Amino acid sequence: MKFSWNRIRTVARREFVSTVRRKAFLLTLVGTPAYFAFVTFISASGGAKERAQALQDLRTIGIVDSSGLFAGARSPITTDVTASEVSIGQRPGPGNPGSVQFRTDVRPYPDQAAAETALRAREVNQVLIIPADYLATGRLRRYARSNNLFSSADRRVVSSWLAGSLVRGRVDSLLAARVAKPAEHEQLYALTRQGTFELKDDKREILDFMLPMFFSLLLGLSIIIGGQYLLQGVAEEKESRILESLLCQVSAEELLAGKLFGLGAAGLLVIGTWVSVGVIASGQLLAMVPIHIPVWLFGVALAYFVLGYLFFGSIMTGIGAVTSNMREAQQFSVWFTFANFAPFIMLTTILGHPDSMLATGLSLFPPTAATAMMLRLTAPSSAVPGWQVALSLAILGGAGWLTLRGAARVFRVGLLMYGKTPTLPEIIRWATRA
Repeated sequence: MKFSWNRIRTVARREFVSTVRRKAFLLTLVGTPAYFAFVTFISASGGAKERAQALQDLRTIGIVDSSGLFAGARSPITTDVTASEVSIGQRPGPGNPGSVQFRTDVRPYPDQAAAETALRAREVNQVLIIPADYLATGRLRRYARSNNLFSSADRRVVSSWLAGSLVRGRVDSLLAARVAKPAEHEQLYALTRQGTFELKDDKREILDFMLPMFFSLLLGLSIIIGGQYLLQGVAEEKESRILESLLCQVSAEELLAGKLFGLGAAGLLVIGTWVSVGVIASGQLLAMVPIHIPVWLFGVALAYFVLGYLFFGSIMTGIGAVTSNMREAQQFSVWFTFANFAPFIMLTTILGHPDSMLATGLSLFPPTAATAMMLRLTAPSSAVPGWQVALSLAILGGAGWLTLRGAARVFRVGLLMYGKTPTLPEIIRWATRA
């Protein structure tokens, strides 16, 4: 049968229309970004709440001072933090309406037994034991009813109080305050790709972490969603025997090409919608913390989507052709899905050292190339050489082409096989010799 682009367009149109009309597609299109936005909001606000709760729970601290160094220590301890760092209602600090103030009373005890009794009776929230040799050894013991695994705010409060109390009375109050919090208002400037220094605050650091993860996760999800549509379509049609009717009208190659184009368009629709929703939803944050995304980066992302989809889509199509049912197909495909997201296991290493051998190797290895390279390209202060991007795309494109050719051969042979899943040597023989 002659290879016909008209038949390919017909198959592609059918696959695209039937996919976007499914309720599951609409749920993916709308529900997935809503779910990730909810999870991101809960995670971000949860950290602030934990910090605020730790400070709020530290209302009273008992002190057993055997060193005599803190006999005239001040009480209470007042801790001011910026309002953006906490999310529960507290009164503003007296000198700074943009801050939130927490108060901790210091209560002395004659010995450890009395302090522990007060702690068990909930008269104090924590107990600090200062031994006689503290000045020489720096050793301390702190007792608490519970420990917040996700916040060390209470420890910083105690450390600041110790530092300020040690020098209070020996130096003026302003110097004592600076000793207690020497870097309270530090401003960090980091060099950007544009060659200028940019102020790094908490919002900027969160954005520097979230932007690479967002780009890579979006790209990886889009590639896998398109591949899963191919897997599901081939497996379901094979299981329901629809393929026998389709192959009376089109060749196996035309059917494969039509599915790749049609479901690839559905994947592009998903990624386009998600990007639009993300830009609209984060418009206020982007206005406060401007970001610089070069236009060429979107072109590179599109190239990785096309080549990554070709690579993974060909694999998913081959899996759908050789398996007997949808459940079996999904069991085989999960390993390739995991490979696409493997760079996220080493997320902090890649973002912290985007030019390392590990990051470079992952961005050149076809199964992990798309997500790893996008993490490197969007990481703050990273400078990926152009030849590495070109080499990565070339390797991924070559791997996609070889995978497509092998998948087409497996697709042609395995479509009409029912009841028996071929062995790995048989699949390799089909891919190389069919």
